[in-house]
Amino acid sequence: MTCPQDRLVSDISCPVASALPRRCLLVTSDVFADNGREMNVSQDEITRYKTYGKSRSLRLPGFDYRAPHAYHMTWATANRKPLLTKLDIMMPLVDELEAEAKNGGMLMYAYCFMPDHVHLLLSPKDRRDVALFIRAYKSKTTRVYWRTGNRGKLWQYGFYDHILRQDEDVRQVARYILNNPVRAGIVDDFRKYPFSGSLIFDKDEL
Repeated sequence: MTCPQDRLVSDISCPVASALPRRCLLVTSDVFADNGREMNVSQDEITRYKTYGKSRSLRLPGFDYRAPHAYHMTWATANRKPLLTKLDIMMPLVDELEAEAKNGGMLMYAYCFMPDHVHLLLSPKDRRDVALFIRAYKSKTTRVYWRTGNRGKLWQYGFYDHILRQDEDVRQVARYILNNPVRAGIVDDFRKYPFSGSLIFDKDEL
């Protein structure tokens, strides 16, 4: 299933497409916060704010990634190559994510590494910055990727985010994210997929 904004973000999938609000933005990984207000963004503004794959920085005035929302974050591998399939690469990336979430003050409701992109559902604690968390994780895991004997870029620049509305159930969205490998035909049960999980929910009970 792809995002209904495909004409704007054709290079990345969005597994909660039916619930996307107008404030769902494509932003760069070095977005910084200005204050705690949310933004309601028009379709024209979404087009103007589109920066995925561009080399410039974008700062969204009035948007605070430290606000205690649940965020669905998605980003792709470099050139959408299927780099996230080998066990010797993936287990260190999963371990790094879980360690960073615990040490970086993030509630990790769900994560799922697909062959060419990543989904996270998380919420910050103690006003930690989600955008900075993602940037730090991408930087550290690139070095992990190099240590496994690989070269070049691991991640595409930027990320795509969706802030869950109050009427969206975190548990339901977590299950939807974890079911990505099933919808892609990789496994027949998301519990069998080794590169996904949750630090909040029991995966076997979702």
